[in-house]
Amino acid sequence: MSDQSPGGADYPNSKRAPDGYPEAMAEEFGSDDPGRSRWPFMVALGFVVLLVAGIAGVALIDPPAERLSDSAQVQHAVNDAFTARNSLNYEQYREAHCEADRQAADFPTAAEFADENRAARTEHGQIVIPDMAVEMQGDVAAVQVNWHREDTPDEKQTTDLTVIRQGDEWKVCNA
Repeated sequence: MSDQSPGGADYPNSKRAPDGYPEAMAEEFGSDDPGRSRWPFMVALGFVVLLVAGIAGVALIDPPAERLSDSAQVQHAVNDAFTARNSLNYEQYREAHCEADRQAADFPTAAEFADENRAARTEHGQIVIPDMAVEMQGDVAAVQVNWHREDTPDEKQTTDLTVIRQGDEWKVCNA
C-alpha cells in the first residue's frame, strides 16, 4: 500500500486537516463534527419527551373516564346495553345492568338473549339511537331512549329506563 494521497502528486490540494480530511472539502461542505449537528435533534427529542410525559401525567392524575359528566356516563351505560344487543354480546349486556336486574327471574339467559336479538336484528336491522333524554336525581337517572331499527326508520320506539350508580359505575336497572 502506498502512503500517497489519491491523485498522487497532481492532487490539487494535498493539505489535510489533522483528521486526514482535506481542508478544501471541509470548507466547501462543512465540518463533520458529530457534536455540532446532534444538538438540534437532542433539543427536539427533549421537547417531545417532556410533551409525552406531560400528557401521560395528566391522564394518570385525571383519567378521561372521570372527566365525563354523570349524564354522559349514564348515556354510555345505556349505549352499552343497546350496543350489546346489536353485537349479540351477552357479557356486555349483563355488565351494563345492575345486580338486581341480573338476579331477577325474568333476566334473559345467554341463549334467550341471542335468539331474541338475532331474530330482531336479522329481520329489521341493528338498533339506532338518534337521541336520549337524561334527567339526573342524585345517584338515579331517568332516561328516555328514542330508537328504531336500521331497516325500519319510520317505526320509532321509546323506552324508559332507570339507570343507577352502582359503586363507581352507572348501570341500567329496571328492577
